[in-house]
Amino acid sequence: MALAFCLSGCIRKTATITSDPPNAKVWVNGVYYGQTPIEMAYNWNWFYDIKLEKPGYEPLTVRERFYAPLRHWVPFDFFTEIMPFRSHERQWRHYVLTPKKEL
Repeated sequence: MALAFCLSGCIRKTATITSDPPNAKVWVNGVYYGQTPIEMAYNWNWFYDIKLEKPGYEPLTVRERFYAPLRHWVPFDFFTEIMPFRSHERQWRHYVLTPKKEL
């Protein structure tokens, strides 16, 4: 029985953020993550403040909520955690930046 728990999987959560145009700087909840496209790990299915900036474009700030699939809801998540394989929860977000208006 102890061996079964040692071999059990776990839930991996990642979010991929892309933008048009690419290479926009990304902050999530005030923490800089790099330039798009990025992949970040997260722990909670809740609200995240995402900010994108790129020279020549208007800054974009959005509040996104990451939702869990049914297999990761309580009480089903217990069974997902003890299964002998990993369960991957993926979120994708794509943003289109607006060019700055020249005066």
